[in-house]
Amino acid sequence: MHTHTRFGSNCSYMEPVGLVRSAQTAGLGAVCITEHDLLWSASDLEALGREQGFLCLGGMEVATDLGSILVYGYRGPLSQRAEELRRQVQANGGYMVAAHPFRRDPQWAVWDVAAEVGRPLFRLVDALEVFNGLSPRREAEFGLEVAGRTGLPVLGGSDSHAPHTVGRCITRFERPIASEADMVAELRAGRFRAEHRVLGLST
Repeated sequence: MHTHTRFGSNCSYMEPVGLVRSAQTAGLGAVCITEHDLLWSASDLEALGREQGFLCLGGMEVATDLGSILVYGYRGPLSQRAEELRRQVQANGGYMVAAHPFRRDPQWAVWDVAAEVGRPLFRLVDALEVFNGLSPRREAEFGLEVAGRTGLPVLGGSDSHAPHTVGRCITRFERPIASEADMVAELRAGRFRAEHRVLGLST
């Protein structure tokens, strides 16, 4: 649900084909490519998937004034103002997830559940990416506490920038997914759960 390639994220060390092959090796059924502020075209995703015999879906990680937000199911113009982004995505049936919302410098980390629950960002998104491939256990466990207090669903995403990180965190859907439309429908229906495969945590 959260991966980056050299095709659209200059912070990534991963070729698109390498991403797909790593996903296959990790036993995944699909991969969603979410570049930074860039959306793959549907035709490019289809071509990659056809070439590799694997389901490739698309989304985007948008840098906003309230933090990074993963957007699925909307291919129109995207604002970097979180409130405006919410209006755009909601009007078009998309889905928004706060990406790694609890990431912080461990040296200065303050783990205050009550303070986090009231964050303006959490009033605008549909779910929280609590399980992120770069998150240590304390961050993941804290995120679960906050999610429980907000009532927001929990998503899992590896945030992969290199092949060996693919599949660290996943989102497991209850029903088969064959397209981006299926993925968004299942997200909106809440028929999914998150797994942190490294830490052995799940929802």
